[in-house]
Amino acid sequence: MKGTIYYIIPDIFNRKINFRQLLISVKRGNMLGYLKSRWNNVHKPVGGIKIFYQHCLMLRELGYSVYPLTMGDYVGNFFGYDLQIKAISDVGYTLKNDDIVVCCELHPYDGLKFKNAKKILFMQNWINLDNRLKKQDHGKSYIDIGYDYVITCGDYCTEMVRKKMGIDATTITNGIDQSQFFPDPDRRIENRVLVMSRRNVGDFNKIKELLANHAIDFKVVDGLTQSQIIAEYQQADIFLAIGYPEGLPLPPMEAMNCGCAVVGFTGGGGREYMIDGETALVADDGDCAAAAAKLLELINDKALKEKIRANGTQKAQTYTLAACKQKVADFYKGLS
Repeated sequence: MKGTIYYIIPDIFNRKINFRQLLISVKRGNMLGYLKSRWNNVHKPVGGIKIFYQHCLMLRELGYSVYPLTMGDYVGNFFGYDLQIKAISDVGYTLKNDDIVVCCELHPYDGLKFKNAKKILFMQNWINLDNRLKKQDHGKSYIDIGYDYVITCGDYCTEMVRKKMGIDATTITNGIDQSQFFPDPDRRIENRVLVMSRRNVGDFNKIKELLANHAIDFKVVDGLTQSQIIAEYQQADIFLAIGYPEGLPLPPMEAMNCGCAVVGFTGGGGREYMIDGETALVADDGDCAAAAAKLLELINDKALKEKIRANGTQKAQTYTLAACKQKVADFYKGLS
């Protein structure tokens, strides 16, 4: 393949109010939260963008010409990846026939703006199959609206694409850099429960309220750099997963790699590695009472906690960057 590959970095943290998204937030009872997100323009790490950068780095190592392509102010390289970044103002929308653009499902129409290039939709959260297409495109697949290929970050997402859109997709499973994400038992604080507040904070507050009579050392974090979050994982004894819906959620997997016992919600896609009673204690998404009970069970049963920790770490360590890179290589070789 002689062309250039561009992984589109959407303008996630722009302040423009999208009327359709505003209506969705009203229906979900989260209008104030949506408006606050428009006013708050603080750029934070996003797991899906991290994966885009990882793919770019892998493809460069494989000999491809590849760039993250920013559509606005958000660059998203919070992870120290040594990559040249290009802006849409410099590249433009008219590419060559052998170029490729890769677009995330959050902004599916960004990729369709480009002429000539092959177009890949990278779907990382199955929930966006329902709410990111324009009204006139409801009932259509990504292929119907103009994409040539669909890839996903995990098997759960691939199955959802097949089920809801009736098209095939290629799974390129996320991997973890285990040279950085690893246990450090000497740093672990017994019964420290780590929580990420990026999503479903209301559910966490309910869980905390249900456990108000128990002295639990919750540590809530958000927007940390990679080195900072690794330090938090290594100090935590337990990771409480509150994110849903999810494609193949990175935080519980990263926490497992750092030796945390994981409890909470899978978001759907987390079922791939969060196996109830074996590698994690799992509650149905949004079932705060069940999540609180399972967290308390983990705290009170040290033998169970150590079993979950050991099995979880072992399972998470099968998700390697090397395996991800091989799948990236196989996919792009097939396009040549």
